[in-house]
Amino acid sequence: MASRVLFATSAMGLGMVTLVMAAAGEGVMNMAFYMHDNLIPNNHQTAFPVAGLNGSSSNAGKFGTLVVISDVVTKRPQISEHDSDNILGRAQGAYVNTNPVTGLDFLMVFSLIFQNLEYKGSTLEMHGTERFDQPHREYAVVGGTGKFRFARGYAVGTTVSTSGENAVLKINATFRTH
Repeated sequence: MASRVLFATSAMGLGMVTLVMAAAGEGVMNMAFYMHDNLIPNNHQTAFPVAGLNGSSSNAGKFGTLVVISDVVTKRPQISEHDSDNILGRAQGAYVNTNPVTGLDFLMVFSLIFQNLEYKGSTLEMHGTERFDQPHREYAVVGGTGKFRFARGYAVGTTVSTSGENAVLKINATFRTH
């Protein structure tokens, strides 16, 4: 019996060391960026309704509409034609309108694909509900690749500006990596 207790104690001690070592290997990161969502059809459109009650001509503000995005992501809220050092990458994914009453809730799933700077080629994966009528919204950081492999955390989004159906969102993400 004494050997069983010693083995259990040793196993528990080993497990605790392993957990502490795993926690010590993680790093906490915080980054803020701006996502430019442009629904108005022009040469800068980055969000496209593809399905809904009226097919691809559905309005993003209507329940059930699916919008596919490839939004520009920047370091600063303003963007210009000759501002390549401001561009971090693209947010690619989709959102679907989930509120039949107000039309202001969207299930969002997207990959932030870094195209510049030290994170080039890495991604952050985000998932959550965009409640556009709320001043702050939270998303889950559910994974990543490259420098953000095994990322887990959260992001807080706020609307910086709107113009018609276009919006600039500030996203402040805090997450752990492996």
